[in-house]
Amino acid sequence: MAHVPATRNGASWLFESAADAGIDVCFANPGTTELPMVAAMEAVPRLRPVLCLFEGVCSGAADGYYRIAQRPAMTLTHLGPGFANAIANLHNARRAGSSILNVIGDHMTWHVDADPPLASDIASLAAPVSRAYHRADSVDALQRSVAAALDGVLGEEGGIHTLTMPMDIQTASIAYAPYRPPRGASSPRHDGLGLDIAAKAIRAGRKVLLLLGGDALFEESLRHVGKLAGRTNVSVMGETFPARSEHGKGLPAIGRMHPDARHAHEWLHGFDLVVLVGAARPVAFFGTEGVPSFLGDSEKFITLHAGAKGAAEALAALAQALGPAPAMPPAGAGLPDWRALDGRLTPESAALIVATHLPEQAIISAEGKTLAFPFNRLAHLANRHSTIVLTGGAIGQGIPAALGAAIAAPSRKVVGLQSDGSAMYTLQALWSMARTKSDVTICIAANQRYQILEDEMRRTGHDLTNPDVTALLDLSDPGVDWAALAGSLGVESMRVRTNDEMDRAFARSMRERGPRLIQLCLDA
Repeated sequence: MAHVPATRNGASWLFESAADAGIDVCFANPGTTELPMVAAMEAVPRLRPVLCLFEGVCSGAADGYYRIAQRPAMTLTHLGPGFANAIANLHNARRAGSSILNVIGDHMTWHVDADPPLASDIASLAAPVSRAYHRADSVDALQRSVAAALDGVLGEEGGIHTLTMPMDIQTASIAYAPYRPPRGASSPRHDGLGLDIAAKAIRAGRKVLLLLGGDALFEESLRHVGKLAGRTNVSVMGETFPARSEHGKGLPAIGRMHPDARHAHEWLHGFDLVVLVGAARPVAFFGTEGVPSFLGDSEKFITLHAGAKGAAEALAALAQALGPAPAMPPAGAGLPDWRALDGRLTPESAALIVATHLPEQAIISAEGKTLAFPFNRLAHLANRHSTIVLTGGAIGQGIPAALGAAIAAPSRKVVGLQSDGSAMYTLQALWSMARTKSDVTICIAANQRYQILEDEMRRTGHDLTNPDVTALLDLSDPGVDWAALAGSLGVESMRVRTNDEMDRAFARSMRERGPRLIQLCLDA
């Protein structure tokens, strides 16, 4: 048995404690004030460090990791400015309900009051995206803070916990004491009153919608959904931007609620009862004149199960209360043959080719409507897979989340369905994919414009003609050569312009391991 030193320094004690808690990956972009922690990692081989060239990649990867692994990863960033670069994807992670432990280095405790150039109010930066903020300004505070942060990130509520460690605390001696994770609490049970109301409404033939979120969209829950959705008066829909959802052959076809507020509001009014299962009350993504912020009729909503975990029990109880019923009909005969289409490469044909070749248990990381929306309409006909999407609207999540998903599940193929505008925010993740040899294929819809903004302009009645203004929505001058860019970052890349080229490129990427990027020059 290896000798266990009686003492550690603060940094190694933190990493040993995190490893004892089951955290085994750290997405890192360290700076000077984190170098003692970099040194300490040598003594803790159970914690795998992954270098990311931008802090937004660290946080996005930690989010994708949690959504697939369902356990937290760690990020390591440099002081307040470095952490600030991570905030956008931490916003998405918070909306997804992901658990992440952020660790931030800081100046020496005795140096902070001098207000050196990199000093900032880290606590204020962390507050909007953290369930709790912890700071270790002494050895005793370090022990308390690390225990509290780990207890929080591993606890039933989970969430994002942020810990700041000054350099002198990182190097201070501390008595060795292994961290002991708290005993897991059981998931909250379903709402008995909600169950009774839902069951009575369904038995009475009222038109009922089951709106699913959290792990109600996982495979275990969907098996129970299939027993409920076969009833003619029961509809099932997923929330618009779920943290993770399961799709494919053998599972009920679950769509997502329409993102347009007016459309969704009117549609929700068509039901006598809306039953929330792991989902929150729907809210308009942006304020729309004539449409309330909370969509649908407030008097028609009830909660069967609240929270991101434990929905399967609630759905099983509802199915049992209602008794046997026709199962949800099969999803369909299969995917159409893309070869029956003309040769033009469109978002719809590209999505069909992806669905055709997608292997069993793949993971889709989708950001941007160009490829994601048409693929979502086909997802129930593809092989069984998991999908993670942009939950908080802060773009730049898709490629880092794909990286994190691949590290969480190295045996599963990961496919990114990515729009080019949002890809520019965190393209550094491609380098980390090459460094880690992650099995990820990124499909970039290179339509060279911010299409979602153009669509919103049209929806709101704005007809732009001034070239200086229209240029704010255009990415074509100069156009980004994604294949060349990916190649420079170590990722094999190719450019496709027809359905035949897309079919050959994507099929090959599904057969072979390693990171790849396919630039889709769309004819649409």
